[in-house]
Amino acid sequence: MGGMASRVGTVESVDKFDSILQEARRELVSSDARLAQLFERASQIATGLEQEQAELHRFLEEFALDSRIYGGKEPSIETGSGPLLDFDAMRESQQELSIELNRSLGLRSNLSAALQMIQICQDQLTDDRAFKNVQETVDVRLQQAMNSAREDERRRLAREIHDGPAQVLTNAVYGVQIAEQVAKREPENVAEELGRVKSLLREGITEIRRFMFNLQPAMLEEQGLAPTLRVHVETYRSYFARNVKLSIDEPLPLMAGDQPLTIFRVIQEALQNVNKHSGPDAEASICITHDESFLYLTIKDTGRGFDPQSVVPRPGAGAGLPGMRERAKLIGADLTISSAPGEGTEVNLKMRLRGQTGTLGGTAA
Repeated sequence: MGGMASRVGTVESVDKFDSILQEARRELVSSDARLAQLFERASQIATGLEQEQAELHRFLEEFALDSRIYGGKEPSIETGSGPLLDFDAMRESQQELSIELNRSLGLRSNLSAALQMIQICQDQLTDDRAFKNVQETVDVRLQQAMNSAREDERRRLAREIHDGPAQVLTNAVYGVQIAEQVAKREPENVAEELGRVKSLLREGITEIRRFMFNLQPAMLEEQGLAPTLRVHVETYRSYFARNVKLSIDEPLPLMAGDQPLTIFRVIQEALQNVNKHSGPDAEASICITHDESFLYLTIKDTGRGFDPQSVVPRPGAGAGLPGMRERAKLIGADLTISSAPGEGTEVNLKMRLRGQTGTLGGTAA
């Protein structure tokens, strides 16, 4: 009787577990559907703001073009009570639209992150994972975080291309239109306008090359990590007018797999954070040393600093500081961040070596 009672109790426990699991799945499905609706609403608002901002920007650009053509005077349409078109007010509206657009994009991004978190929770509650310890599925969550990091990187590059090369080339198109009008009205000034267009196109080529380097530095495989970092830091110095010191203990050891690329990406992300968050006068230093077993990377800046405890890592949110940590984990490295308000920031990476000392600091075969 005792054995039978025990078996009955076990069956009842299993039924309770299954009931809890099914209820949890229903709650996640309901939350997923509701958040998806909110995400769609936020996306529609953001799209509308983007279209409104683009139309206003195009309108102001056209009038700026007319201004250049008609001798530098901004065209205006006036009535007896004052100007019908208030360009100052339009430019203020453009700034306000930009602020609202940034807020809407931020909300949309966070709703997307929440949806990703729910998806991760749903994955954790599948039949093959629901009754396993969370640590046993850490590799799956890590891969999801890296997939999210790749998507964040694509979005970041798309924004930078829009604000960089795309804007330069748009200005070049306007320059050609101006040159066409000048050719009709003042042929003797065409050469000056064409020179301006040539300068804009050269600037666009420089921007595109910079993005190509940031996207996938080909010289990393051809020449190794140290030369690639020297080029990147020099480009960063000239582009952002910041003082960055680079110290590398050469020759670097040979590294396996994605180790060199990961170190490059961590440095790239850290320098981006310096530019975005540390203040205009912040300086930075990068130091790479190694011994027989480990490679050590230290990135310091003299910027504003922050409270690391205020940065809450989100599952699947591969960008920023959490993304740097996830990248480090994938190559068997530990990454720590030390900072405090007003005291700058220090990033330290410690990576176990798998290769032997070489001359390029590249990738082990």
